[in-house]
Amino acid sequence: MENQNLFDLHIDEESARYLKETAKWGSFLAIVAFIMIGFYVLALLFGLIVGSAASGGFEAEYSTANPFAAVMGTGVGVAFFIAYLALFTIPVVYLYRFSTRIKTALDGNDQTTLTNSFGNLKSMFKFYGIFMIVMLGIMALAFVFMLVTLGTAGF
Repeated sequence: MENQNLFDLHIDEESARYLKETAKWGSFLAIVAFIMIGFYVLALLFGLIVGSAASGGFEAEYSTANPFAAVMGTGVGVAFFIAYLALFTIPVVYLYRFSTRIKTALDGNDQTTLTNSFGNLKSMFKFYGIFMIVMLGIMALAFVFMLVTLGTAGF
């Protein structure tokens, strides 16, 4: 096998087939994820409606309940849920863009769209990489916090 320059690379028929199949699966996964996001939004709305109805009944029975605390608790829960949905949606959008643009690029032999589609794939993996680093950092901090807590508790 001879040493090739990067610019000598090309997409042959087999590579194009692999990319088209990858695009189909990527589209499928992205669409299913968008549907799941829709269900999560419906669950959030349903939870807010049910929670609002339940808290009205609770406040009627217990007039000493702090309504500010109930609103703050709900607000924090909704904020975390929305943050979760945003974190879940971002890579799905990149995957969907990659999938649709790679199909367009291969069907139309369009180098610019091909490059753009790979840019979206890169962004998806970059997002997952940064997310993983943040999660590992949070886990490390939690572990240190646990050790400090156990140490001060006399274990």
